[in-house]
Amino acid sequence: MAERNQTTFITGATGFLGSFLLRELLQRERRVMVMLREPFDQARGRLRHVMDVIGVDVDAAVGRGRVVLVPGSLPDSLPDVGELAPDDVLACAASLQIFSNGTDEPFHTNVTGTLRLIEWARRQGVRSIHAVSTAYVCGSYTDHVGERLHLPRPEFQTEYERSKWEAEYHLADWGNEPDNTLTIYRPSFLVGDSTSGYTSQYGGFYQFARVVSLLKQEYGRGDNSASTLIPLRIPGRPGDPQNFVPVDFAARVIAEIMERKRFQGRIYHLTDPAPVTNGQIKKYLEAYFNMHGGHFVEHDRVIHECTSAESLMWEQYQAMTPRVTHNPRFEQSNTGELMRAAGIAFPAMTRERFFMLLDYAIASRWGRGLNGKALH
Repeated sequence: MAERNQTTFITGATGFLGSFLLRELLQRERRVMVMLREPFDQARGRLRHVMDVIGVDVDAAVGRGRVVLVPGSLPDSLPDVGELAPDDVLACAASLQIFSNGTDEPFHTNVTGTLRLIEWARRQGVRSIHAVSTAYVCGSYTDHVGERLHLPRPEFQTEYERSKWEAEYHLADWGNEPDNTLTIYRPSFLVGDSTSGYTSQYGGFYQFARVVSLLKQEYGRGDNSASTLIPLRIPGRPGDPQNFVPVDFAARVIAEIMERKRFQGRIYHLTDPAPVTNGQIKKYLEAYFNMHGGHFVEHDRVIHECTSAESLMWEQYQAMTPRVTHNPRFEQSNTGELMRAAGIAFPAMTRERFFMLLDYAIASRWGRGLNGKALH
């Protein structure tokens, strides 16, 4: 188990998964060095807010010396921590931008940022890096995707996937150096807390659910007493899996591994061992929004000669087609071993949990909250 005074340097603590990870580490009595962007006071205020929402008083933790705040950002300016050199690094900061669209992202943060962090770790004498990647570094691989590095480099559907693969490639070089230990975590689509539904990130699962809510608003005519008929071709296959993972599960697994040295130095798929299918999701959404009439087709059949409902869906849905048409099956031998050792059960995507996630998203107006502010 980790020593009581062990210090972890974390990037991305103000993000969705990062905030849950910070909470888990503090619950395990670690000292955590949190890197915050400039303007520093503004970033500290954001950290205070996101942690307060999940029950952590950051100012009190700073006062007790459990949290050390340092200015810096990836890849531009990592901090000089002097004698506070950490025992390990938890790399959670990332750009979630799917396509570059003429910008430097996601490569600037995910690849160049990783290289700078590796250089920084060498200067600090850090020998252990825990890096959050994505399950979709598998690229074009689909069946029995292993908890290993994917070589040779696969084909990718998005630049985000490629940037995270390149980051893993550079981290693996560092991990092969003598006395270094690299642990990689690959979550699939993160969704809200498994007990409260809380989320601060509304991509993926929430994007698709919001499209369905828009269709209901457009064609439901305000009458929810009867099911709304919306004839609709849905891109995808009903039996294909969609892999959703509650954020609190992912954070707990990572924190448990960070406390157990015998589990470090591996790759972990933080994925649903029995994922829901497109067909199940369709049933859940139809029941939640009280609508019917959709059926699945191959995704390229929806592009031409769309109905008005399909046009509305396609405008919102097109950016998500890489996830609809690519549905890998992930192996979980390493993750399963850890879950058994730590007594962790996966919070399955039941109808009740699905509805709870939607209840929270709608109450928060899909992240806009009230008067443009987040609702927590």
